[in-house]
Amino acid sequence: MRYRWNVGSLAWITHRITGIILTFYLIAHIFVLSHLKDPTAYNKIMAIMKNPLLKVGELILFAIILKHVFAGLRITLLELGISTKYQKTMAYIGAIAVALLWIIGAFYFLREVI
Repeated sequence: MRYRWNVGSLAWITHRITGIILTFYLIAHIFVLSHLKDPTAYNKIMAIMKNPLLKVGELILFAIILKHVFAGLRITLLELGISTKYQKTMAYIGAIAVALLWIIGAFYFLREVI
């Protein structure tokens, strides 16, 4: 017997994976911020953050956050009683919303680089 992947199972697994990634990111973020007590160290880190490669990393992080948020909204709506027959539609609407917001955010993130 073979498991059949569908939109709902893919949405579920990506929600879990993005949650794990965000957990590790938040731990690293809090660790770095807790060690930036010196203003010169803070200014040095902020100068590094203007690197174009780090801007691409921020765009990837932004996409992960958007995906996690919209998958969480879909799950919440399903748990509130929205029929599961709309699960695929909600996943597609969420994917379109993520793509549109990511494109809008990309202009904001990359305006310092360009």
